[in-house]
Amino acid sequence: MQHLHIVQGGIENGDKGRLERASGTRTWMRSWIVPKSVRRGDDVIIHVGKFGLFATAVIASPPIKRSDWRNRYGAAIEKIRLIEPPVSLAAVKRFVPDVTWARYPRSITTPSRKVAVKLLLLIERRRKQKCPEAIDRQFIQEANLDELRAIALLRSRTRLLGQSSKAVQYARSEAIRLYVLTRAKGKCEGCGKPAPFVNREGRPYIEPHHVTRVADGGPDHPSRVIGLCPNCHQRAHHSIDRKEFNRKLRARLVRLDHPWRKSG
Repeated sequence: MQHLHIVQGGIENGDKGRLERASGTRTWMRSWIVPKSVRRGDDVIIHVGKFGLFATAVIASPPIKRSDWRNRYGAAIEKIRLIEPPVSLAAVKRFVPDVTWARYPRSITTPSRKVAVKLLLLIERRRKQKCPEAIDRQFIQEANLDELRAIALLRSRTRLLGQSSKAVQYARSEAIRLYVLTRAKGKCEGCGKPAPFVNREGRPYIEPHHVTRVADGGPDHPSRVIGLCPNCHQRAHHSIDRKEFNRKLRARLVRLDHPWRKSG
């Protein structure tokens, strides 16, 4: 096995979007910030902010000192593959506790070979299962947006996770709730105004609302649940224009949740 390095990618600077577009293609990405010690053919895991371990790639050129960034080196990367859903730092800390970098993931690092093997096995398992390795309450509270959605979409995969149907149903329900609240980013997805207050958990208070009620045959699915302020939530249930309002909310959800994770 070649050496493994963990490098950083951003969101606002466009790294995340470029990784998504390059995944599975022959595209090279030039001058990625890497450790000085990298060699052509080394493996890299790319960490992206709140998502966690987001993609893997291979070093495609020798490192060259960056003229625009003091004491930093850049190298081209190729063979980019997304990790879907990305592995949150909560998952890394639970399943590969030897990765001390996960406590303060602000820099590039080169883990030991022993730790590298564990990380690659975790990523391989994630790619195979397409869902997190844990669905207990503690993990759900720390999971990233993509992991929450994957848990929310679980149906008949209890054997894979070794969990009872009751445990999976609870996990799905909680994941849908947290997914919607996380996606809303503290604002009502109906009127766009900030949440009216912060709740006892320290989160902006937003209420999940099924735009098509489960009791009426609507799917219990994250793309059918929207985050509303209390005023919009009551309007969706009790106002004279509630049917039209819910129709508008359903149309808005198409934009909010379809493509649910791609970004520039």
